Amino acid sequence: MTAFRNFQRVHNQRIEVQLPQEFEDQEVEIIILSKDNIPDDLSYLSDAIQQGIDSEISPRSHEEIFKNLIARYAD
Repeated sequence: MTAFRNFQRVHNQRIEVQLPQEFEDQEVEIIILSKDNIPDDLSYLSDAIQQGIDSEISPRSHEEIFKNLIARYAD
């Protein structure tokens, strides 16, 4: 999964998003949060962020990962 965070100004009830050049997916999910509701201090996430930085990249595809999760938790 590719994810990035970007703050935008709203102009006439619209926002414009420029995806990074290396972004290749054809569909995206858009979640809009008011910046006023986003905490400035995200230090509580530092352990999770460091764990992600230190982890290896999985050779499994998204389809395989989701198939395993569905089999484990949804069946």
